[in-house]
Amino acid sequence: MMNRQLLVAFCFVFATVFTGCTKDENEPLTQSTVSRLYVSNADTDASVMSTLIFDPADGAKLDSPDRFDTKLPDGNGIFFDPYTGTVFQVSRQAKNIRTFTVGTDGGLTPKGSFVDQGLLSAREIAFDRTRKTLYVSSNTDSSVYVYIGVDSIAGTARANKKLKLTGQPWGIHLENDKLFVVMDQEKAEVQLFENASMLQVGTIAPTKKIKIAGATRLHGITYSSVRDALIITDIGDASSGNFKIDGSIYIITNAAAKFTAGGSVSPTRTITGLATGLGNPVDVAWDIRTDKDLIYIAEKANKKILVFKFSDTGNAVPARTANLSSSPEAIYLDAR
Repeated sequence: MMNRQLLVAFCFVFATVFTGCTKDENEPLTQSTVSRLYVSNADTDASVMSTLIFDPADGAKLDSPDRFDTKLPDGNGIFFDPYTGTVFQVSRQAKNIRTFTVGTDGGLTPKGSFVDQGLLSAREIAFDRTRKTLYVSSNTDSSVYVYIGVDSIAGTARANKKLKLTGQPWGIHLENDKLFVVMDQEKAEVQLFENASMLQVGTIAPTKKIKIAGATRLHGITYSSVRDALIITDIGDASSGNFKIDGSIYIITNAAAKFTAGGSVSPTRTITGLATGLGNPVDVAWDIRTDKDLIYIAEKANKKILVFKFSDTGNAVPARTANLSSSPEAIYLDAR
């Protein structure tokens, strides 16, 4: 009895000081301020670390990142869930989806892993925390793979749903059960699927869609319902001699109304030009905090992380730059 009383007392004190002996999964990890950028590298050389973490990511400069060998060659989509402290990352080459626990020092500890041999060309990922569902876009077979109860999947697995799209999906973003999907190649459009959790196996049609006027090849996407703004990246002509300098960032404000209207949309602002350093901007993340308002770019061709101000336009010089020895393919920003 005495041991039990001591344990209860200890738990009460610990809860008072450190916010609880058990964590409420309706609350994110208890950190007052955080800005951590997760980077997934596309390199297949085993000597190249597959994951980078910039911590903090919102300082005066981007310091040298922490490097982790997550054993995911040709790393693509990466996502962090602050409610469970879990990182999700996918390897296009290995068809492997792994999860990691983030320690208090920002380090990664392996948590779970499964392989889906049917996952043809994994690109971006999105996570529905409420339904514990992971979405993975696959461009070559025009599909989005859906894994329900992803935290309990292990070993060899198959997607619960395979959604067929009209076009080649690349970047995806999920918010409030709305799935935004960027279409690569000639479509140059963003398709919106409302009530994404209710989508059924087979060919699906978007609820709404917009075509980006003047776009060449769209890749990265992020959206904020609070700001009602959409940010999309364009890698330009990847086979031309200018592939290292012809990238663009499109900022579209009042996005909800434009999706409702549909049709062709001209960006509110476009960041592009030689000074930007944009050549192959494959992914984007956005710190929407009013005192930050920063756009992060995974610049693959030039092996950089570029940071711009949300207010930038035209041939803007990046506010910060990190030079890498690896090829960043996907990024996720945890900013709270």
